[in-house]
Amino acid sequence: MRGRQDDDPIDWWFASTAIPILAATLAPLANVLSIGALVTFWRLDLHDPDDITNTVPQLKAISIPDPRWCYWINVSSLILGFVGNFFLLLNFTNRIRYIISLPTTILLWFTACGILIGDLAAMHTHARPVAPFEIYSGGFWYAIAAASFYFLLASLLMVNFVGYVRGHYPQYFDLTEDQRTLIIQTMFYFIWLAGGAGVFARIEGWQFNDALYYCDVTILTIGFGDIYPTKTATRAIVIPFSLGGIIMLGLVVSSIYRSVQELGEKKVSRSHFEHQRAKAEDRAVATSLELQRKEIEAGLLRERQMAKQAARPSARSPATALQYQLSVDGGMSRDLAVTKTSTFGSRMKKNARIKLLRDEKQRFEEMRKLQQKAKLWKNSFRLSMSLSIFAIFWCVGAVVFWKAESGTTGQTYWETIYFCWISLLSIGYGDFSPKTGAGRCFFLVYSTIAVPSITMLASDLTSTFVSAFNTWSSRIADFTLLPKQGIWTALVEKHPWLSLGLAQAKRDWQSKHNELRKRVETLEARIQSYEEEEASSKEDGDASGTLDPDIEALAAQAKQPDAAALARQLALAIRRTAHDLTLDVPRRYAYEEWVEFTRLIRFSVATHDDDVQREEEEEGLVQWDWLGEDSPMMADQSESEFVLDRLCESLVRYLRRNRPVEGFIGVVRDRGEGALRMRTAAMEGGERKGEGEVDEVRLETLREE
Repeated sequence: MRGRQDDDPIDWWFASTAIPILAATLAPLANVLSIGALVTFWRLDLHDPDDITNTVPQLKAISIPDPRWCYWINVSSLILGFVGNFFLLLNFTNRIRYIISLPTTILLWFTACGILIGDLAAMHTHARPVAPFEIYSGGFWYAIAAASFYFLLASLLMVNFVGYVRGHYPQYFDLTEDQRTLIIQTMFYFIWLAGGAGVFARIEGWQFNDALYYCDVTILTIGFGDIYPTKTATRAIVIPFSLGGIIMLGLVVSSIYRSVQELGEKKVSRSHFEHQRAKAEDRAVATSLELQRKEIEAGLLRERQMAKQAARPSARSPATALQYQLSVDGGMSRDLAVTKTSTFGSRMKKNARIKLLRDEKQRFEEMRKLQQKAKLWKNSFRLSMSLSIFAIFWCVGAVVFWKAESGTTGQTYWETIYFCWISLLSIGYGDFSPKTGAGRCFFLVYSTIAVPSITMLASDLTSTFVSAFNTWSSRIADFTLLPKQGIWTALVEKHPWLSLGLAQAKRDWQSKHNELRKRVETLEARIQSYEEEEASSKEDGDASGTLDPDIEALAAQAKQPDAAALARQLALAIRRTAHDLTLDVPRRYAYEEWVEFTRLIRFSVATHDDDVQREEEEEGLVQWDWLGEDSPMMADQSESEFVLDRLCESLVRYLRRNRPVEGFIGVVRDRGEGALRMRTAAMEGGERKGEGEVDEVRLETLREE
């Protein structure tokens, strides 16, 4: 077991994070189902068995009171379920220790499930409905659903507890703010749903389960029309109830989507990206000698595998094994001969998996390709998972409705497929709707869980097919309805065969025209240079009048900026990256921009290797490999956040080595000298000579200060 403060890595991420979120979000639903099983009688008297095919047989049937022992057993089960959910919430808020609260929740939910199962069995044995006039109501099926949820959630939490006992994660739930918000929003949504059902059942005289079904259909904006308000007070309450319920449902669905996206991005997509990066790093080499070494090692590994396969006596007969061994030996010798005699280029073509990346830019571009492939894989994986979940809810849900409603409406399986599609898309024509207690109970659970899956599917479709369609339609509009300037020229330049030979003729004419223009410009430049040379010769009294620059002057121009200039560039880079953080789409920098950022990050680092390592340990990352684990493209942050953090660390290092006061005085001194020199040079003759001498005195005083 691991304590509360434990920094060791978490192995079972699904058991440590996804299971607690799932249990906390579905526990209020189990409590609502348990309330429905308590406040509704479990048997109905239809009077006329032929009237079961009516639109709403439950509303016209007479409820049969349950035995007292059945009622009090339901009460005890409901209390245990609520207390178990309360202990789970205390665990999330760290009010009670994990080692105490989680086993208590598991025990209470298993006990509540056992009590409900015993109550159902006793009811079916001693007080079952008498056919054909009596049937089970929705309360009986709500009790079955509540017992199933208690058992499912307690079993999931048992998996979480086993993972803690085996030391896969510490004794706390590491939840983000979005996940905690999801738990609170889900709890308030089910309170709103159950409270509205109680109010409508009281005013209209419905059973609680039918009112709960009505509230669910109303909030989901399906509106089958099989149950509707008939009193003015109910119709007035529907307006604020439906508005608040729709808002709560939207918040819950949004939180579910963010939580699922966060889990998938943090665990699945990032693990895949890390796996692909590690493979690329293993097969990337920097020199030709390293490439040859890896190829030889790969060949030796293949030879050992073939030798192991040939040494298995049980897989083949002795004659077959001997024949296979001879063929393998011959293949090995041929492979070794080819390896020894082949050239470097042929070996690289033969083993395409090993890539020769000589410089840093090639490694950067390789990492960019991995990012693009990982993004494509992430979108494909999310879309496939959303489609799979939606297909399961659609087809499997149709099977349940087919079996539950077969005795009332006589629907076929394909009709229930149609009904599930209409329900999931919130269309609700009303030609089909659940009539039995089992069908309405399952619809409440089914619709509550299926709606978030529809939202995730719509979002994933938007991020893949819809974005591709928008790009394609925008490209078509550039050529047709909303022509873009220069679009046809760029297309012809990309595909020269579209010009039908006109592009070559145009290029020939432009080359001749440009050549003539260059000759004219060259002659004009020569004439201007001669005139400037003569003018400078007259002023300096130099007959030669040469204009060739000095080597020292060129060296001074090519000199790298000093630390002060780099510090000013560092401040500008910080301002630019801070602006990039405000963009809606995260910014990805080109290699040339990374080169500039790298220079600004590393100019303030000490030159000694030990000092560099110490500064990386104390102040942040300085050196990295584009394909390594410490690559900026592997960071949890965006590229703008990564660059901004490194630039700020560089600024801190620079300020520590250069005191701010001295730097400020240096800036003042430089600016003061420049301003006074410009003022002195601008003075004319002897009229303002005195003022010029005063400025020189000021300049010397400022230098001394």
